[in-house]
Amino acid sequence: EDFEQIATPSQWNIHVLLKPKIKVWSTKNKNYRTVLKRIEYDLPPKFISNIEFKFKLDESILSQDELQALYNQMSKMTKDFRTQAMGLYMQSLGREHELLTNEIKRIIDGFPNENDDGFDAEAGCAAFKQYHELREKRFNLETDQSIYFLDAQRVEDEDSNQEPIFTPTL
Repeated sequence: EDFEQIATPSQWNIHVLLKPKIKVWSTKNKNYRTVLKRIEYDLPPKFISNIEFKFKLDESILSQDELQALYNQMSKMTKDFRTQAMGLYMQSLGREHELLTNEIKRIIDGFPNENDDGFDAEAGCAAFKQYHELREKRFNLETDQSIYFLDAQRVEDEDSNQEPIFTPTL
């Protein structure tokens, strides 16, 4: 049966209050799963990958070995910073996702299932839980589809991301 038809007034109110929270959860879930996939594929978002520690060195003064060593240090510092930034980004998104998931779970676990005012609350509770499970599956499928582009981007980046051995300045 349609949840709207069999829900008690209190069940319907909880459903209405939960709806925007589920929408926010969907966005947080998508962001978190996307960053996990980005970490797996070593594809940081632009706001992290655009950061590069690099400065010009006077090639007429330093030897080629010294230049290469300094460029290697700059490259390592950039890579270390990006790794730490991605870790912190993942940690913050994960925490947001975890808190919201737990809050929604508490609300659903406490969903009224006792009869009140002549309404059969058990049927409404079962219908809501089924509706919520289907909605969660749909959101997860949408997220899977939305992060699929990272597979293609990974292949493109593997072809074009060859690090130079020596980076001269102009």
